[in-house]
Amino acid sequence: MIVETPQIRLPLLPGQVVRLDLLAGSRLRSTAGTAWITMDGDPRDIVLGCDEEMLLDADCRVLACALRADGRAELRVCDPVVAELCA
Repeated sequence: MIVETPQIRLPLLPGQVVRLDLLAGSRLRSTAGTAWITMDGDPRDIVLGCDEEMLLDADCRVLACALRADGRAELRVCDPVVAELCA
């Protein structure tokens, strides 16, 4: 699915993995639960707890999922145009 919008709230259901192609300067914020994030070409695994965020420093493909199999998470994704407003 392709969604073109400057900002979106993305619910992550248990067992669901979401792929996002994002631009440098995009901001990811966990607004509920805990989300696991990994990026193509980056060896790190990133865990965002509720109200934690990260700013992408390069264009990349991101995989995200709820960390706990029995829980949900929600990400707020902002593209670079509105990333400052999402802070």
